[in-house]
Amino acid sequence: MEGEHVDPTTEITLETVKNRTVKGVVALTGRYFVLYIITLVAQGFLGALLTTSQFGVFGVVSAVVNFLVYFSDIGLAASLIQKKEKINDDDLRTTFTIQQALVLILLIIIFVASPFIRSFYKLDQSAIYLLYALGASLFMSSLKTIPSVLLERHLKFEILAISNILESLVYSVLLVVLAWKGFGITSFTYAVLARGLTGLITLYIFQPWKPGFAIVRSSLKKLLVFGIPYQLNTFIAVLKDDGLTLVLGGIMGVNSLGILVWAQKWIQIPLRVVLDNVTRVTFPAFARMQDDKEQLEKSATRSIFFITLLVFPAVAGIVVLFR
Repeated sequence: MEGEHVDPTTEITLETVKNRTVKGVVALTGRYFVLYIITLVAQGFLGALLTTSQFGVFGVVSAVVNFLVYFSDIGLAASLIQKKEKINDDDLRTTFTIQQALVLILLIIIFVASPFIRSFYKLDQSAIYLLYALGASLFMSSLKTIPSVLLERHLKFEILAISNILESLVYSVLLVVLAWKGFGITSFTYAVLARGLTGLITLYIFQPWKPGFAIVRSSLKKLLVFGIPYQLNTFIAVLKDDGLTLVLGGIMGVNSLGILVWAQKWIQIPLRVVLDNVTRVTFPAFARMQDDKEQLEKSATRSIFFITLLVFPAVAGIVVLFR
Protein backbone atom coordinates (compact mmCIF):
# COMPACT_ATOMS: atom_id res chain seq x y z
CA MET A 1 0.00 0.00 0.00
CA GLU A 2 1.40 3.35 -0.98
CA GLY A 3 1.69 6.30 1.37
CA GLU A 4 3.33 7.10 4.67
CA HIS A 5 2.63 4.51 7.37
CA VAL A 6 2.09 5.53 10.96
CA ASP A 7 4.46 2.68 11.83
CA PRO A 8 5.59 -0.45 9.97
CA THR A 9 3.13 -2.78 11.74
CA THR A 10 -0.09 -0.90 11.06
CA GLU A 11 -2.62 -2.08 8.50
CA ILE A 12 -3.39 1.35 6.98
CA THR A 13 -1.44 4.48 6.13
CA LEU A 14 -1.60 7.85 7.87
CA GLU A 15 -3.24 9.43 4.83
CA THR A 16 -5.85 6.68 4.80
CA VAL A 17 -6.48 7.27 8.51
CA LYS A 18 -7.15 10.96 7.88
CA ASN A 19 -9.48 10.31 4.95
CA ARG A 20 -11.42 7.55 6.69
CA THR A 21 -11.72 9.60 9.90
CA VAL A 22 -13.50 12.38 8.02
CA LYS A 23 -15.68 9.86 6.16
CA GLY A 24 -16.41 8.10 9.45
CA VAL A 25 -17.60 11.26 11.20
CA VAL A 26 -19.76 12.16 8.19
CA ALA A 27 -21.17 8.62 7.98
CA LEU A 28 -22.02 8.38 11.68
CA THR A 29 -23.44 11.89 11.80
CA GLY A 30 -25.54 11.16 8.73
CA ARG A 31 -26.58 7.89 10.35
CA TYR A 32 -27.74 9.79 13.43
CA PHE A 33 -29.96 12.12 11.43
CA VAL A 34 -31.52 9.16 9.61
CA LEU A 35 -32.04 7.40 12.94
CA TYR A 36 -33.35 10.63 14.45
CA ILE A 37 -36.02 10.95 11.77
CA ILE A 38 -37.01 7.31 12.21
CA THR A 39 -37.09 7.69 16.01
CA LEU A 40 -38.95 11.00 15.89
CA VAL A 41 -41.72 9.55 13.73
CA ALA A 42 -41.88 6.44 15.93
CA GLN A 43 -41.95 8.48 19.14
CA GLY A 44 -44.80 10.56 17.73
CA PHE A 45 -46.91 7.44 17.20
CA LEU A 46 -45.82 5.82 20.46
CA GLY A 47 -46.71 8.95 22.44
CA ALA A 48 -50.31 8.40 21.35
CA LEU A 49 -50.31 4.61 21.54
CA LEU A 50 -48.47 3.93 24.83
CA THR A 51 -48.87 5.28 28.34
CA THR A 52 -46.31 7.18 30.41
CA SER A 53 -46.13 4.18 32.74
CA GLN A 54 -45.19 1.88 29.85
CA PHE A 55 -42.38 4.25 28.85
CA GLY A 56 -41.24 4.16 32.47
CA VAL A 57 -41.24 0.35 32.57
CA PHE A 58 -39.12 0.25 29.43
CA GLY A 59 -36.77 2.86 30.91
CA VAL A 60 -36.17 1.04 34.20
CA VAL A 61 -35.84 -2.42 32.63
CA SER A 62 -33.42 -1.05 30.02
CA ALA A 63 -31.38 0.62 32.77
CA VAL A 64 -31.09 -2.69 34.64
CA VAL A 65 -29.66 -4.43 31.57
CA ASN A 66 -27.49 -1.45 30.54
CA PHE A 67 -25.99 -1.37 34.03
CA LEU A 68 -25.13 -5.06 33.80
CA VAL A 69 -23.75 -4.62 30.26
CA TYR A 70 -20.84 -2.73 31.79
CA PHE A 71 -19.69 -5.97 33.42
CA SER A 72 -19.96 -7.91 30.14
CA ASP A 73 -16.65 -6.48 28.99
CA ILE A 74 -13.34 -5.85 30.71
CA GLY A 75 -12.09 -3.51 28.04
CA LEU A 76 -10.80 -6.21 25.70
CA ALA A 77 -12.68 -4.89 22.67
CA ALA A 78 -11.28 -1.41 23.24
CA SER A 79 -7.82 -2.94 23.60
CA LEU A 80 -8.18 -4.63 20.23
CA ILE A 81 -9.25 -1.36 18.58
CA GLN A 82 -6.33 0.65 19.96
CA LYS A 83 -3.65 -2.05 19.69
CA LYS A 84 -0.68 -0.68 17.76
CA GLU A 85 0.40 -4.04 16.35
CA LYS A 86 -1.70 -6.01 13.89
CA ILE A 87 -4.21 -8.18 15.74
CA ASN A 88 -4.17 -11.95 15.24
CA ASP A 89 -6.52 -14.91 15.75
CA ASP A 90 -5.28 -15.40 19.33
CA ASP A 91 -6.35 -11.84 20.19
CA LEU A 92 -9.76 -12.21 18.54
CA ARG A 93 -10.61 -15.62 19.94
CA THR A 94 -9.39 -14.76 23.45
CA THR A 95 -11.56 -11.63 23.49
CA PHE A 96 -14.55 -13.52 22.08
CA THR A 97 -14.23 -16.36 24.60
CA ILE A 98 -13.86 -14.11 27.65
CA GLN A 99 -16.76 -11.93 26.58
CA GLN A 100 -19.11 -14.86 25.96
CA ALA A 101 -18.28 -16.25 29.40
CA LEU A 102 -19.04 -12.90 31.04
CA VAL A 103 -22.30 -12.49 29.12
CA LEU A 104 -23.41 -16.00 30.12
CA ILE A 105 -22.81 -15.12 33.79
CA LEU A 106 -24.84 -11.91 33.37
CA LEU A 107 -27.73 -13.76 31.74
CA ILE A 108 -27.82 -16.13 34.74
CA ILE A 109 -27.82 -13.12 37.09
CA ILE A 110 -30.68 -11.51 35.15
CA PHE A 111 -32.74 -14.69 35.36
CA VAL A 112 -32.05 -15.27 39.08
CA ALA A 113 -32.61 -11.61 40.02
CA SER A 114 -35.81 -11.16 37.99
CA PRO A 115 -38.17 -11.89 40.95
CA PHE A 116 -36.43 -9.24 43.05
CA ILE A 117 -36.50 -6.73 40.18
CA ARG A 118 -40.20 -7.43 39.64
CA SER A 119 -40.98 -6.91 43.32
CA PHE A 120 -38.80 -3.81 43.82
CA TYR A 121 -40.17 -1.89 40.83
CA LYS A 122 -43.68 -3.42 41.04
CA LEU A 123 -43.55 -4.82 37.51
CA ASP A 124 -45.90 -7.29 35.85
CA GLN A 125 -44.95 -10.44 33.93
CA SER A 126 -44.84 -8.64 30.57
CA ALA A 127 -42.06 -6.43 31.93
CA ILE A 128 -40.10 -9.51 33.00
CA TYR A 129 -40.41 -10.93 29.49
CA LEU A 130 -39.00 -7.61 28.25
CA LEU A 131 -36.11 -8.05 30.70
CA TYR A 132 -35.39 -11.49 29.24
CA ALA A 133 -35.61 -10.09 25.69
CA LEU A 134 -33.08 -7.40 26.53
CA GLY A 135 -30.85 -10.13 27.98
CA ALA A 136 -31.11 -12.07 24.71
CA SER A 137 -30.33 -8.86 22.85
CA LEU A 138 -27.21 -8.48 25.03
CA PHE A 139 -26.12 -11.96 23.97
CA MET A 140 -26.65 -11.16 20.28
CA SER A 141 -24.75 -7.89 20.73
CA SER A 142 -21.80 -9.75 22.24
CA LEU A 143 -21.65 -11.98 19.15
CA LYS A 144 -21.20 -8.80 17.05
CA THR A 145 -18.15 -7.61 19.01
CA ILE A 146 -15.39 -9.01 16.79
CA PRO A 147 -16.91 -7.96 13.42
CA SER A 148 -17.45 -4.47 14.90
CA VAL A 149 -13.85 -4.32 16.15
CA LEU A 150 -12.50 -5.32 12.74
CA LEU A 151 -14.55 -2.62 11.03
CA GLU A 152 -13.56 0.04 13.57
CA ARG A 153 -9.85 -0.79 13.35
CA HIS A 154 -10.05 -0.12 9.62
CA LEU A 155 -12.26 2.95 10.21
CA LYS A 156 -15.07 1.57 8.03
CA PHE A 157 -17.82 3.32 9.92
CA GLU A 158 -20.06 3.69 6.89
CA ILE A 159 -20.68 -0.07 7.05
CA LEU A 160 -21.52 0.13 10.75
CA ALA A 161 -23.85 3.04 9.97
CA ILE A 162 -25.81 0.95 7.44
CA SER A 163 -26.19 -1.89 9.96
CA ASN A 164 -27.37 0.56 12.66
CA ILE A 165 -29.95 2.10 10.33
CA LEU A 166 -31.37 -1.31 9.39
CA GLU A 167 -31.58 -2.24 13.07
CA SER A 168 -33.40 0.97 13.96
CA LEU A 169 -35.78 0.72 11.02
CA VAL A 170 -36.83 -2.84 11.91
CA TYR A 171 -37.13 -1.93 15.61
CA SER A 172 -39.17 1.26 15.12
CA VAL A 173 -41.55 -0.10 12.48
CA LEU A 174 -42.28 -3.28 14.43
CA LEU A 175 -42.63 -1.35 17.70
CA VAL A 176 -45.19 1.08 16.27
CA VAL A 177 -47.19 -1.64 14.49
CA LEU A 178 -47.39 -3.82 17.60
CA ALA A 179 -48.26 -0.83 19.83
CA TRP A 180 -51.01 0.08 17.36
CA LYS A 181 -52.28 -3.51 17.59
CA GLY A 182 -52.53 -3.12 21.37
CA PHE A 183 -49.55 -5.21 22.50
CA GLY A 184 -48.52 -2.58 25.08
CA ILE A 185 -45.17 -3.22 26.79
CA THR A 186 -44.85 -6.51 24.86
CA SER A 187 -44.32 -4.37 21.76
CA PHE A 188 -40.86 -3.49 23.12
CA THR A 189 -40.12 -7.19 23.77
CA TYR A 190 -40.64 -8.29 20.16
CA ALA A 191 -39.03 -5.15 18.73
CA VAL A 192 -35.88 -5.58 20.87
CA LEU A 193 -35.46 -9.20 19.72
CA ALA A 194 -35.99 -8.25 16.07
CA ARG A 195 -33.45 -5.42 16.36
CA GLY A 196 -30.81 -7.70 17.88
CA LEU A 197 -31.31 -10.38 15.24
CA THR A 198 -31.20 -7.85 12.39
CA GLY A 199 -27.96 -6.30 13.65
CA LEU A 200 -26.33 -9.69 14.15
CA ILE A 201 -27.17 -10.98 10.67
CA THR A 202 -26.28 -7.78 8.79
CA LEU A 203 -22.95 -7.30 10.56
CA TYR A 204 -21.78 -10.84 9.83
CA ILE A 205 -22.80 -10.34 6.19
CA PHE A 206 -20.82 -7.08 5.98
CA GLN A 207 -17.81 -8.35 7.97
CA PRO A 208 -17.62 -12.17 7.97
CA TRP A 209 -15.76 -13.76 10.87
CA LYS A 210 -15.71 -17.38 11.96
CA PRO A 211 -16.19 -17.52 15.76
CA GLY A 212 -13.62 -19.53 17.65
CA PHE A 213 -12.88 -20.21 21.30
CA ALA A 214 -9.45 -19.94 22.92
CA ILE A 215 -7.76 -18.28 25.88
CA VAL A 216 -4.14 -17.42 25.13
CA ARG A 217 -2.47 -16.11 28.27
CA SER A 218 0.11 -13.94 26.53
CA SER A 219 -2.56 -12.28 24.41
CA LEU A 220 -4.94 -11.81 27.35
CA LYS A 221 -2.23 -10.22 29.51
CA LYS A 222 -1.37 -7.63 26.85
CA LEU A 223 -5.02 -6.75 26.24
CA LEU A 224 -5.80 -6.35 29.95
CA VAL A 225 -3.02 -3.80 30.44
CA PHE A 226 -5.11 -1.29 28.50
CA GLY A 227 -8.55 -2.86 28.94
CA ILE A 228 -8.97 -2.78 32.71
CA PRO A 229 -8.07 0.94 33.23
CA TYR A 230 -10.27 1.81 30.23
CA GLN A 231 -13.23 -0.11 31.63
CA LEU A 232 -12.84 1.37 35.10
CA ASN A 233 -12.92 4.83 33.56
CA THR A 234 -16.25 4.14 31.84
CA PHE A 235 -17.80 2.97 35.13
CA ILE A 236 -18.30 6.61 36.18
CA ALA A 237 -20.50 7.22 33.14
CA VAL A 238 -22.48 4.05 33.88
CA LEU A 239 -23.17 5.18 37.44
CA LYS A 240 -24.12 8.67 36.29
CA ASP A 241 -26.64 7.52 33.69
CA ASP A 242 -28.13 4.07 34.28
CA GLY A 243 -27.25 3.96 37.99
CA LEU A 244 -29.24 7.15 38.56
CA THR A 245 -32.18 5.78 36.57
CA LEU A 246 -32.22 2.61 38.68
CA VAL A 247 -32.28 4.57 41.93
CA LEU A 248 -34.91 7.07 40.79
CA GLY A 249 -37.10 4.29 39.39
CA GLY A 250 -37.45 2.84 42.87
CA ILE A 251 -38.09 6.26 44.46
CA MET A 252 -40.31 7.96 41.87
CA GLY A 253 -42.12 5.00 40.34
CA VAL A 254 -42.27 4.08 36.68
CA ASN A 255 -44.85 6.75 35.78
CA SER A 256 -42.66 9.69 36.83
CA LEU A 257 -39.59 7.93 35.49
CA GLY A 258 -41.26 7.76 32.07
CA ILE A 259 -41.31 11.58 31.98
CA LEU A 260 -37.63 11.70 32.96
CA VAL A 261 -36.65 9.16 30.28
CA TRP A 262 -38.54 11.17 27.65
CA ALA A 263 -36.90 14.46 28.74
CA GLN A 264 -33.39 12.96 28.79
CA LYS A 265 -33.72 11.88 25.17
CA TRP A 266 -34.21 15.49 24.09
CA ILE A 267 -31.54 17.20 26.19
CA GLN A 268 -28.93 14.61 25.19
CA ILE A 269 -29.39 15.09 21.46
CA PRO A 270 -26.26 17.32 21.05
CA LEU A 271 -24.12 14.72 22.83
CA ARG A 272 -25.52 11.86 20.79
CA VAL A 273 -25.17 13.72 17.47
CA VAL A 274 -21.70 15.22 17.96
CA LEU A 275 -19.82 13.81 20.95
CA ASP A 276 -20.64 10.12 20.47
CA ASN A 277 -19.96 10.12 16.75
CA VAL A 278 -16.71 12.07 16.91
CA THR A 279 -15.23 10.12 19.81
CA ARG A 280 -16.21 6.77 18.31
CA VAL A 281 -14.32 7.60 15.12
CA THR A 282 -11.34 9.36 16.70
CA PHE A 283 -10.62 6.57 19.21
CA PRO A 284 -9.39 4.06 16.58
CA ALA A 285 -8.01 6.92 14.46
CA PHE A 286 -5.86 8.22 17.33
CA ALA A 287 -4.75 4.65 18.03
CA ARG A 288 -3.29 4.51 14.52
CA MET A 289 -1.30 7.70 15.31
CA GLN A 290 0.30 6.48 18.53
CA ASP A 291 3.86 6.96 17.30
CA ASP A 292 3.25 10.35 15.66
CA LYS A 293 2.86 12.55 18.74
CA GLU A 294 2.72 15.82 16.83
CA GLN A 295 -0.03 14.62 14.51
CA LEU A 296 -1.89 13.08 17.45
CA GLU A 297 -1.77 16.34 19.42
CA LYS A 298 -3.10 18.37 16.49
CA SER A 299 -5.89 15.88 15.79
CA ALA A 300 -6.98 15.66 19.44
CA THR A 301 -7.04 19.46 19.76
CA ARG A 302 -9.12 19.83 16.61
CA SER A 303 -11.62 17.19 17.69
CA ILE A 304 -12.13 18.85 21.11
CA PHE A 305 -12.61 22.23 19.44
CA PHE A 306 -15.08 20.75 16.95
CA ILE A 307 -17.10 19.06 19.71
CA THR A 308 -17.37 22.15 21.91
CA LEU A 309 -18.07 24.43 18.95
CA LEU A 310 -21.18 22.42 18.09
CA VAL A 311 -22.36 21.07 21.46
CA PHE A 312 -22.39 24.26 23.57
CA PRO A 313 -24.56 26.36 21.18
CA ALA A 314 -26.84 23.35 20.58
CA VAL A 315 -27.48 22.92 24.33
CA ALA A 316 -28.17 26.66 24.66
CA GLY A 317 -30.60 26.45 21.73
CA ILE A 318 -32.48 23.54 23.29
CA VAL A 319 -32.80 25.40 26.60
CA VAL A 320 -34.25 28.43 24.75
CA LEU A 321 -36.73 26.18 22.96
CA PHE A 322 -37.80 24.24 26.08
CA ARG A 323 -41.12 26.01 26.42
